[in-house]
Amino acid sequence: MKLHILGAIALVFATAGHVQADDRRTAAAFYFHSFTKSACGFNMTAESAEKAAATLGMSNLHDPLFPAVTAVCTEVKKGNKSKVIEIQVPDNHKVMRKVILEKAKWWQ
Repeated sequence: MKLHILGAIALVFATAGHVQADDRRTAAAFYFHSFTKSACGFNMTAESAEKAAATLGMSNLHDPLFPAVTAVCTEVKKGNKSKVIEIQVPDNHKVMRKVILEKAKWWQ
């Protein structure tokens, strides 16, 4: 009987840890969206920011976040006015990943 209680407690802790990891990725996507908008004026959709955060493994404000912001600003400064920007950035394991970011409408 005690083993069932221990298993239930382990399941609760595992679920809480999984939810916390998703919250960090959502926060990283929010910061990625905000930084690119303020730094170089590229307003991407929230879905693109979340997809980029998941692809690059963003969970904090370190490795994949700032190189991704720099890559987006480089594309914008080149004069890329298209609705979609494609960047290549190393993820949290230093593997080059290709990320496609969609530009948001002006009211979003």
